[in-house]
Amino acid sequence: MQLFENIQKITMRLALILCVVFMGNTVTKAQVNNPLYDLQRVHFGFSIIGNNAKLKYTNSADFMDFDTMQQVRTVSFPGFGVGGIVNIRLLDHWDFRTMVNIQFVERHLNFHFKGGNFEEAIIRSTYMEIPLQLKYKSKRYENIRMYLVGGTTFRYDFASDKETDRSNTKPIVALNPPTFSYDLGVGLDLYYEYFKFSPEFRISNGIGNSMIKDEFIYSGAITRMSPKLIQFILHFEG
Repeated sequence: MQLFENIQKITMRLALILCVVFMGNTVTKAQVNNPLYDLQRVHFGFSIIGNNAKLKYTNSADFMDFDTMQQVRTVSFPGFGVGGIVNIRLLDHWDFRTMVNIQFVERHLNFHFKGGNFEEAIIRSTYMEIPLQLKYKSKRYENIRMYLVGGTTFRYDFASDKETDRSNTKPIVALNPPTFSYDLGVGLDLYYEYFKFSPEFRISNGIGNSMIKDEFIYSGAITRMSPKLIQFILHFEG
């Protein structure tokens, strides 16, 4: 657990440093870098991803019937990931983009009971994900261009607790391994002589109910639940 937290901190600090350095260099340089870059049909690259994982959930209609449980709260944690990009030019201002990413995320559900006691369900995920996105680009100004992205993502969680034994004394709430989400994001393309650097902010909301129901009190307090990711991504494309 400590190693995971240390990797998260190092990744986020490195991402922040890279973002500041590259954006500063782009603003200060006067020459137009690689003016024919966007005429190339296909570009490849990689991404460094920082995330904050959340859970959207709805309490069940029977929640108030639990005479000892008083409240359910979700706690989010930072995570990280890496991935590869394929970007295909469609039109002057439109691209199609797909990625293959691995992301590590964590979130907790705290179940509060009478007397001040609470139990904590830890939901960790190791996602393999494939986003399919359309990218709309503004007009390029010197070495900077803004863009918007939208699309859908398929995720598979290799760390799901779907098969984990559970009971009323084991606070486990499981999500189905395969999920889909819709994604919206905004970013900047910063052009350099040999590559393009793109910091991006993206929100990914799960579609439908991903929770695995069982007969125990913890999942019984919730009728539906889906994952949500808030992501800050640094793309590097050649």
